[in-house]
Amino acid sequence: MTTTHAYLSESGDRNATAATAPGSGRLVICTLLVSATHLHAVREQAEHLCRQQIHLADLTPGKRRAAQANQHAELLAEVARWPVKLHVIVVDRARIHRDGGLQLKTSFTEHVAGLLHARLFRDLRDVQVNVDADGDVTLRERLQGLIQGRYADDLFGDEQIFQVRARGDDALLHIAQGLANAVSEVHGGKAKPGVRHAYETLLQARTLGLLEWPPAFTSLLPPPMDEAQYADYQVHQEALRQADRFIEQAGEHPDEDMRLQLAILDYLRFQSEFVTQDYLPTADILAHLHDRGFGDVSEHKIRSNGIAKLRDANVIITSTAKGYKIPQTRADLNDFLEMASGVVVPLLERVRKAREVYRQSSGGTYDIVSEAGLAALERLLVTSDTPSAD
Repeated sequence: MTTTHAYLSESGDRNATAATAPGSGRLVICTLLVSATHLHAVREQAEHLCRQQIHLADLTPGKRRAAQANQHAELLAEVARWPVKLHVIVVDRARIHRDGGLQLKTSFTEHVAGLLHARLFRDLRDVQVNVDADGDVTLRERLQGLIQGRYADDLFGDEQIFQVRARGDDALLHIAQGLANAVSEVHGGKAKPGVRHAYETLLQARTLGLLEWPPAFTSLLPPPMDEAQYADYQVHQEALRQADRFIEQAGEHPDEDMRLQLAILDYLRFQSEFVTQDYLPTADILAHLHDRGFGDVSEHKIRSNGIAKLRDANVIITSTAKGYKIPQTRADLNDFLEMASGVVVPLLERVRKAREVYRQSSGGTYDIVSEAGLAALERLLVTSDTPSAD
């Protein structure tokens, strides 16, 4: 079995905030994956690239920005040609609690470590992880515990499986940190077109996974090749596209009802991407909305003014007795359809029977549906009575 070497680093100053350092408003974690077969060649290329990069601190601010943009574009383009894979997490720090109800320095950081382990390392039985010593301590310790914990009962476990190293001592960690800075620049909307184009090329060519909030580049990732996974991929991507359309149409100045709908939609999407793929109970959504300042909201209002209106606007939200979610698989859609069928079909049948009783008792002069002026219900009954073509 070929060993996979992983190099993980973060962007900028981990202690900075959007308020104290405008360029540090995102949590960006890049993991570079290299197989042992290609490690020597990739390391040589990384060392060569590091030697070519100039020391930006020696430049004036104007020249520094231009030189940094050139270095970012060159780095992204170069890595796209290497036999490596890349996993990226990008999150706007200011929106972690607002949209997801999580705190950056506690639960969310541990969630990130869990996501990295689940999506990258859990299925890699022969892996060596190298982590930047300047990175977040909570993230590093949690990830180390998850990875080394798999070998707690293994007498032949490799003590070198998780290493904390200074990026100055390892060119590949230096490259991972450079990638994280370039990614932060792109997602912050400050990158020049050449840098953005190089990033998009890298995503399409070498990226194994991208977790981002708010969503921006995920649609550029290539779809899975497995037929069953591709079917689920299509379900999820279409649901995300419909959500994006709704957000775009809402504009920058939504009314009160639309603000409620956007808050619900952001919460469902954030939770599904970063926390859980389970259904979210209405009570959890209600608690989050109260935290966001929607003081007069109720569970009924969530259903009628929130979920129902989102669905009327073509946003796909599935539900069961457990709660609501953005569908990620065909099974999610089936759950929703089964629940709807269990409610709608029996109810229509009861209306049909009542209608027929009064038609017969009145000699055909009293149609309860027509008399009530329920044209939509009448059309539905006619449609459901029409036999399907073979």
